[in-house]
Amino acid sequence: MGSKYDHLNREELIRLLETRDRRARFGLVWEADEIERDQALNSDFVALDLVPELSCGPAPWRNLIVEGDNFDALRHLRMAFAGQVKCIYIDPPYNTGNRDFVYNDRFVDKEDSWRHSKWCEFMSQRLLLAREFLREDGLIFVSIDDNEVAPLRLLMDRIFGAANWLSTLIWKKSYGGGAKTKHVLGLHEYVFCFAQSKSALPDFWLPPDPGAEKRYYKFRDEYVQTRGPYRIKPLEATKSMDARPNLVFAIPTPDGGEVWPKRQWWWSRDRVMKTLAEGGLHFTKTADGWSISYKQYLIDESGEQRGVKPFSIIDGIYTQQGTDDLRAVFDGEVVIQFPKPVALMERLLQIGCGPNDLVLDFFAGSGTTAHAVHKLNAEDGGKRRVILVSSTEATAEAPDKNLCRDVCATRVRRIIEGYTPGGGAPVPGLGGDFAYLRTQRVPAGRLLELDHAQVWTALQLMHRDTLTPFANGKFCWAGDEDEAVMYLPRFRREDAPLLRQQLKQSACVVLYSWQPRTVVQHVRAGHVTHQSVSDTLARRFGLGQGGKA
Repeated sequence: MGSKYDHLNREELIRLLETRDRRARFGLVWEADEIERDQALNSDFVALDLVPELSCGPAPWRNLIVEGDNFDALRHLRMAFAGQVKCIYIDPPYNTGNRDFVYNDRFVDKEDSWRHSKWCEFMSQRLLLAREFLREDGLIFVSIDDNEVAPLRLLMDRIFGAANWLSTLIWKKSYGGGAKTKHVLGLHEYVFCFAQSKSALPDFWLPPDPGAEKRYYKFRDEYVQTRGPYRIKPLEATKSMDARPNLVFAIPTPDGGEVWPKRQWWWSRDRVMKTLAEGGLHFTKTADGWSISYKQYLIDESGEQRGVKPFSIIDGIYTQQGTDDLRAVFDGEVVIQFPKPVALMERLLQIGCGPNDLVLDFFAGSGTTAHAVHKLNAEDGGKRRVILVSSTEATAEAPDKNLCRDVCATRVRRIIEGYTPGGGAPVPGLGGDFAYLRTQRVPAGRLLELDHAQVWTALQLMHRDTLTPFANGKFCWAGDEDEAVMYLPRFRREDAPLLRQQLKQSACVVLYSWQPRTVVQHVRAGHVTHQSVSDTLARRFGLGQGGKA
């Protein structure tokens, strides 16, 4: 019986062994060379087709819903949004073996001997792309359960760096039940949180707790009118530690005495004395002297009520709430199993992004992330933008299935415009919009065959925060008096006066054409930068010269 290595020569066998030796270290290894290749992986260029009839609200649109394989969608979106996303959230397939993970148009079941390797290969390719989207201070949240929690942690350590791990949040998703469970009743899932660069992150604060004043802020002083009540926190470090000499000193007490720490104070002498002079220390008489704490006021230095630090355990938000959220939008129909609750997404977004940031979800499912983004915008007047990517989830058994169009986009449209639950009162819309787009693969060497509409969509995404449809005309224009982008589908010499007049409408213009050397001879101005469409798209997409991968 022959070996599968019989066809390899000596040099090839040595390279194979060296590769395996390099893998033989602590970390995650899966049989990438043994499994069927992920057919979604390709070297084609990816274009986006705008579908106005499935979009929501009038153009220009600020938010995007992209239908297609997320490997394709991410490669196109990377041209425009690399390094710009503040928060990524994904809820990938958990690979339970219960028809929840599609690989090469087929569900992976429990009997598949390569089940975990297929999942790792599938996830690694997409997480590598996701990393390129994050800002320096960006975060990624990934939901998972016990089936792949260990491989996912090692995979994210490899891609984002173990030093950038922030927390493994525990979401208590259920509050009981499970009478048929044979052993341990599982009540939780996990949410991994990694940073692009942990050192670039500010402190995390959730919105103020409405009950915080009653529960925690029980003391009052002469600043109560301006800073509210305060709570006290120990100034002395009581943990077992080697004392730092510069943090060991006496603090004067109200009765004229002084207090020395048993080990050390948390703060330096200068900071303590400054805070003491400002009335910021709280002294409590004890049996053997004084206990010293510092005051934390309800109103912080910016004049706003102090927020709360997020906990690693998320409680009080349950899976059933996600089901109820979705059923309300679809007249009581269960259109997808176990969608994430909007409240859970709100909690993560409050940690991960501010009111003007960009959010990405490339396993968008039923659209919960967009629901949460629009809800937060409606509540605080924010201008968050969201990009969703969702596949159709069509398989050989269900070729007409379109989860993105029929569930995700439909849900987001209804929460934007308003809806009426079956038998209930109308629910007003939250406001917002989205452009609906579809991915289309184009052989890398055929960029010259791109539709003008596809080109205009790509150029707008690269230069603007909004998107408008392509309109047949001598040129396409998007921008304002400060900066703009122009696209010339075709250039005719007699159009030059019209173009020069239009270019005066903005102080800085990037003009794209297929023959920039010809155009610049007739349309020349100091505030105009001429770019080649084919060269720019090939370069931004990552293709080599001639449009080859």
